[in-house]
Amino acid sequence: MGVSLSKGGNVSLTKAAPNLTAVIVGLGWDARTTTGGDFDLDASALLTNPEGKVAADGNFVFFNNLKSPDGSVEHTGDNTTGEGEGDDEVIKVNLAGVPADVDKIVFPVS
Repeated sequence: MGVSLSKGGNVSLTKAAPNLTAVIVGLGWDARTTTGGDFDLDASALLTNPEGKVAADGNFVFFNNLKSPDGSVEHTGDNTTGEGEGDDEVIKVNLAGVPADVDKIVFPVS
């Protein structure tokens, strides 16, 4: 099942696919072909507790912290150019491995 989201979009995976065991978030962009500076997009994951807070630095997964402490969330690495086909940055989530104190995983793109 694939879901495409626009800026500010969200989806409840527990409602859309209650038996889901894994999530892959892919971010793709193309290098600029017009005038102007190059740009780099970055995917990240925030594992938040019921209060909406990231409880520890390790629960912020991004290009400089590729894996959550428990290994349930993994960033496959930073792509700074957007060149090539397919997804340029990928975050993989093993839902069964996410700790019980994590209430929500947020995937910001910057």
